[in-house]
Amino acid sequence: MRCPHCGGLNPDKNTYCTYCGRDLRASVRPAAGQNPPMPQPVPQGRPASTPRAPAQPGRTAPQSGTPLPAQARPQAQGWYASEVTPAVPLFPDPPGPFPPRTLAELQALEQGALAYTVLGSETEVGRKKIVRIVYAKGAAWQQVATLLKALKEQQDKQFESIIVQGVFDQDTSIYTFTNGQLRFDRDVRLGGSITNRYQIETGTGFESDALRIVLNG
Repeated sequence: MRCPHCGGLNPDKNTYCTYCGRDLRASVRPAAGQNPPMPQPVPQGRPASTPRAPAQPGRTAPQSGTPLPAQARPQAQGWYASEVTPAVPLFPDPPGPFPPRTLAELQALEQGALAYTVLGSETEVGRKKIVRIVYAKGAAWQQVATLLKALKEQQDKQFESIIVQGVFDQDTSIYTFTNGQLRFDRDVRLGGSITNRYQIETGTGFESDALRIVLNG
């Protein structure tokens, strides 16, 4: 059956045209001597009845291959986030110059000392006292500050030398100290004067980035 409106060929059982959707039962017929209009092809892709979204003023549709502006790009997730998120320092900055070059600069670091626990102490021949302390891992300057604080709190004038050794909790290392060491020698002769000497090492003293500080005063 041909549609009397568009001329499209439809199965006989259809009541509505497959091409134009009009009622096939209508009595409209093409005039004599006129050929019925040919059916129009159905477009592929977007349906003809689907309207396009109106363009917004001041905006243009992005073209294929055009990179999105930075604010329109999706935020990085997971391990990609490290590429866009600035690194956060693991340890705080020292409260004073570091490494210290004077006794005053050394003492200024003490305010950043970490909490520590005394594991024990022993004395050796030559009026020497060794104190072992345990405290958390920190930056090199925090090691120095903590060792200095422990020295002041464990000070004893009857000893000519006091050595403070830092270790980690449950440390089984073969090294004598693993979290820094401070050796304080009292009344050391330096040239024609008598002074006190501070010798400080960070870590185990053997790492490539270990510091060795020697100050008199």
